Amino acid sequence: MPKTITKPQPPVKDKDLLPASLRNIVEKLEERKEWKPAEVRRIVLEAGVRQEDIRPWADFGHPVTDSYGRKLIYQEGNFEMMAMSWAPGDFSAIHDHGHTQWGAVQVFGPAEHATFRVDEGRISTLSRVQFKPGDAVGVSHTLVHQMGNPTDEYFQTLHVYGRPEDIENVTGDARIYDLEQETIQRVDGGVFFALPEEEIKWTEPGPRPDFPTRLRHMVELARRLRKMAEAGIPGSRKRLEATLKDLFSDKHRGQLLNCVEANTDEKGHEANSVYWRNLNHELKEAARLQSELRGAQRPEDNFHHYAELYDALICQPCLDSFMRGYLDFFKSKYAIDFTDSSLLSVGCGTALVERTLIDEFGVPYEKLFGIDISPAMVSEASQRIRAEVGDVLEFDAEGKTWEIAFSGLNVYHYLNFNRLEEAIERTARRLAPDGYFVGDFITPDHIRWYPNVMFSDDKKVISLRTPRLVEDNGRVFQESEIININFRDGEMELNYAGKHLRFLPPLHRIRTYFERAFGGRVDLYDAHSLELIPDWADSCPSTRYVVVAKKK
Repeated sequence: MPKTITKPQPPVKDKDLLPASLRNIVEKLEERKEWKPAEVRRIVLEAGVRQEDIRPWADFGHPVTDSYGRKLIYQEGNFEMMAMSWAPGDFSAIHDHGHTQWGAVQVFGPAEHATFRVDEGRISTLSRVQFKPGDAVGVSHTLVHQMGNPTDEYFQTLHVYGRPEDIENVTGDARIYDLEQETIQRVDGGVFFALPEEEIKWTEPGPRPDFPTRLRHMVELARRLRKMAEAGIPGSRKRLEATLKDLFSDKHRGQLLNCVEANTDEKGHEANSVYWRNLNHELKEAARLQSELRGAQRPEDNFHHYAELYDALICQPCLDSFMRGYLDFFKSKYAIDFTDSSLLSVGCGTALVERTLIDEFGVPYEKLFGIDISPAMVSEASQRIRAEVGDVLEFDAEGKTWEIAFSGLNVYHYLNFNRLEEAIERTARRLAPDGYFVGDFITPDHIRWYPNVMFSDDKKVISLRTPRLVEDNGRVFQESEIININFRDGEMELNYAGKHLRFLPPLHRIRTYFERAFGGRVDLYDAHSLELIPDWADSCPSTRYVVVAKKK
């Protein structure tokens, strides 16, 4: 909280008693009745208002039933000036500004601002952006927006609203969009969440929201109800429980699938970057709320819980589409007898592929051993194979060696790039003479294949992925931000898996590292077509390739 919370000053009757910056705004607006939003925005910015100028009207101690503090500073016949106060977590409902025809808002902190399109019975999010202190935005009679404070700071905003004709309440008859009930509430006061019936003039049918817009509305409604329930406001806890049940219900899966499929192409790539950004942002907020409600702390292991979804999203599809194929190719091309071979899996994950090596390729259970740096993954893997937590850069196995080393799903790309060659050397040390390494890697242009959405076969597990290429001192990485949605347990369970960084060395460097470490034959194949990749190639059609190296 601020060091002190004082009682807000009442509205000023005489403009000469206003701070100079606010008085300048008033005097400018008195020059005429008709203004454009852009003109009012310029007037506000040129006035040089500071947060200190509106601090007398600060109301950070507003009632918990109010979504933010709202105090009138000054009012004339056709315009009014207000100060809003935003404590951490304060958010307005989605709203317009009633009778307002023109105006402007200036922020003095890191406010979040969202705008919406209402058209043909639908409402969708146009944008959601983070303002910087001092930013200002014009307000028109068509603006439908939401403002809030997603940070731990306390700050205020200045609001100027007007119209050509004099009126008692410029912002009266405002619309609040209740997306839970798909109604519009008409109000003359604050545009707050969960208003009591006596503060709503009337309701009317409202637009139907798309998935991300409704989701965020429900998240902020739940957060306000949670504050009210903690404060003991009668009826709020029961309503909170109903809101949360609806928010995380699996009944919304169909709408999410429709939204995702309408905004991605047949290859799973996003076709609307603005929509994709909004969808991911709102899902992250919902995931954060769900985590808070469960009392979960973000674990150090980035694969915590994600391991449970990994098979359905990644491992099984990859096994079916190319991994089983290249393992079978390796067996026949290099005359490998899996039934009489010991195998070390580096980065075994959940060990779905390793179990396939046992069940379908005949590797003896007692001769297959896996390591993975993630305890969550090893917990899953141990139900299928012998596995333990281990780092290839530290693993020496007390001198034990294997006849085959396997590494699936581009594990080496996640290692510290400075130690990649060392990791390959250490893998070679764990192999007996004439032993083989087989594993898959990704090309530097893998992002051209990388889909933005992946599904389990039953489409009850959905993974949204936002990749980008990152350059750091001449090295290239692919960063992928991942959100997983699981509907398999009768609710919408959200898992924000964070950002995963993968080093993308050129193919010739990987080839060179293996040649140095193994001292023998090294072949690279396209992971899907299994065509041999020539030495000069920088990529391959599928953007995935298989390395087969024999130790001298």
